[in-house]
Amino acid sequence: MQSDASYIAEVDMNELVHDVANVLHLQAGTKKIEIKIHLPHSVIALADADMIHLVLRNLLSNAIKFTAPGGQVVIGAQPLDTHAEIYVKDFGNGIEPSVLAKIESGEFHTSFGTSQEQGTGLGLLLCREFLAKNNSQLRIETAEGKGSTFSFLLPQA
Repeated sequence: MQSDASYIAEVDMNELVHDVANVLHLQAGTKKIEIKIHLPHSVIALADADMIHLVLRNLLSNAIKFTAPGGQVVIGAQPLDTHAEIYVKDFGNGIEPSVLAKIESGEFHTSFGTSQEQGTGLGLLLCREFLAKNNSQLRIETAEGKGSTFSFLLPQA
């Protein structure tokens, strides 16, 4: 986490998103969760591919963790004016306000997924640090009982 080096280059987000989904398909399959991929034909961003891969892998793993068996999660990217929005959306329980406050303050906390998978929030701290090294930040939208969307912006190439 202390490395200052980031290697910004053109990253094909379609390729990266598909790779992350393939890495986590067994975790999703265990809970019979469908991973839906929403992508236009081409989204090229300027980023450190390894760091963004780790960020997406963590966000998708969390989405699977907090989605009920038989549910679905969505991972995708969409071009905006000068940036691309990359997002992971689940349709789980959403995040309680007190837990969201801990997440946003960078506080460690223990939480359990829908199949009692344990989490500490350490992965989200790493995501925030890697996104900062890519001149981005994590945005969280959540509604209790409806799910959560974790997203970030990267400059388009």
